[in-house]
Amino acid sequence: MLVHPLFALFHVTSIMENFPDVELKNAFCNGIEQMHATEWIAAILSFWCVVLAAKNSIWNWPVALIGSMIYAFVFLESALYSDALLNAIFVIFQIYGWMSWRKNSVVGEPLRPTFGQRKSILKVLVIALFIYPFWVYVISSGLFGKTLAAVLSGDYFLVTPGVGKHIQMPIIAPPRFIYIDAMLLFLSLSALYMQAKKWIQNWILWIVVDLIYVPVYWLNHNYITAFLYLIYIPIAVKGYQMWKNESKQFSLVERNTSD
Repeated sequence: MLVHPLFALFHVTSIMENFPDVELKNAFCNGIEQMHATEWIAAILSFWCVVLAAKNSIWNWPVALIGSMIYAFVFLESALYSDALLNAIFVIFQIYGWMSWRKNSVVGEPLRPTFGQRKSILKVLVIALFIYPFWVYVISSGLFGKTLAAVLSGDYFLVTPGVGKHIQMPIIAPPRFIYIDAMLLFLSLSALYMQAKKWIQNWILWIVVDLIYVPVYWLNHNYITAFLYLIYIPIAVKGYQMWKNESKQFSLVERNTSD
């Protein structure tokens, strides 16, 4: 049985209040105090969407959509640019996944969880691997930060040359965890695409992503998000089992029908 997202988050908070490691406890509590309401909302929505996805509910997509939009701004403020972009791109992928699942529901034949072919999965990962170095260059060269600053200041959209120079540019912090952050960007997009296709292996990739994200967010002082990704791991394991069992049930029904 999967837990309710609100209960899980507050349960983690109560555990940390009685945690023996004083330094870890203080870091967590300070993170709680410094958290904006937007990060709380994003964390709860993101947790809820994972639970719904594990239950194979189509409602995981609209919930995830809202959570990703909020998280894009949260990570932008934390200078985790790959994560900010990831959540912005997530919105596109989530619309695609929502429409894909909904299309099959309207037709009357729900999209069934299946094991994706190795060739198809490898193709997705290879495409991500080729784009990876380009994104690392864009981030490390400062090109993304400069472009983002120009867009946020309005200079990018100004027709009259030089007008934007009189506008105070927003402060864009140096990027953090460039290589790991970029790697997680493309692994997450690959996993989300596989989820939209209802390939069962998407959960395995999510487990890998979650395991790496926990220390990244903790070191960046996004403590609640770090714990959130820690909680994602057992849910992803459960999701893998549930999708696998559902796939077996569909296969048994098809056999009995054909016989």
